[in-house]
Amino acid sequence: MRKLPNLNALRAFEAAARHGSFARAAEELGVAHTAVSRHVRNLEAELGVALFERHPRHVVLTGEGSLLARTVADALSGLELGSSRLRYGGGRSTVVIDVESDLATRWLMPRLSDGGLDALGVDVDIRCRPDPPRTVLGDVDLALTWGAAACVGFRAEPFLDFEVFAVCAPSLLAAGPAADDPAFYRSHRLIHERGLFWWRAFLERLGGHIEDARAHLFVNRAHLSIDAAARGLGLAIGDNVVCAEYLAVGSLVRLPGPVLPSRERYYLLVPDTAVLSRPVRSVRDWLVDRAVETERRRAAV
Repeated sequence: MRKLPNLNALRAFEAAARHGSFARAAEELGVAHTAVSRHVRNLEAELGVALFERHPRHVVLTGEGSLLARTVADALSGLELGSSRLRYGGGRSTVVIDVESDLATRWLMPRLSDGGLDALGVDVDIRCRPDPPRTVLGDVDLALTWGAAACVGFRAEPFLDFEVFAVCAPSLLAAGPAADDPAFYRSHRLIHERGLFWWRAFLERLGGHIEDARAHLFVNRAHLSIDAAARGLGLAIGDNVVCAEYLAVGSLVRLPGPVLPSRERYYLLVPDTAVLSRPVRSVRDWLVDRAVETERRRAAV
């Protein structure tokens, strides 16, 4: 027989760990504050460790508490995922896609069309998040993420590779100096996504230094840096996924200089089951076809 801690105690603990508060955990679970406190106290006694440091208005996980919180969160996510699939069954007509925001904005949405959605024969629910998920919510069917996130109930399939290069609006080329002159990069503002890594690597390949740039603009998402470049605000580091539409219509041009390999690739997270439901399989196959089409166009350039 399995020897498991009391499941109600684990639910109370997990809610308190997320909220950092017994009172807020009690509100979520619809029980008294004292019930949550009692469950956690009994769980600590059973395990023989302190799970929280108690403060007047909040609680903080101990090291042992943090370890258990991750374990319990993963277990509950797996239960939620499995029960959701059983509840909705194979006849479910809505497929939920969890998508990293840069890929959603600059790759997925431009490939959606009225006819394409009709051909799928299912409703599609697209949800964006700014960063790769550590867990996938129980009602999500597929996920597209930068990096192979290890999520309970899903397997990661390689989806899209890309290369990195410098881009700018055509108007900046006309302003000079010539784009193949190192002085070009010293004459314009550099646009950065989060940090200095890409521009530092790019300029070092050219024998230059990031400190020589005229000015800098920082944003926290790749699609924002590309949009800023298309508006003529400076030079950006892009790639052939998020820049594809801009390059195709001519609102951005690819600058001469080094082409750098990406540090990661995009992955498709698929339910880790032997047989996918027809709606999920239909959307998964459509996404894979679009990725193959993207790779084929890139190879032809």
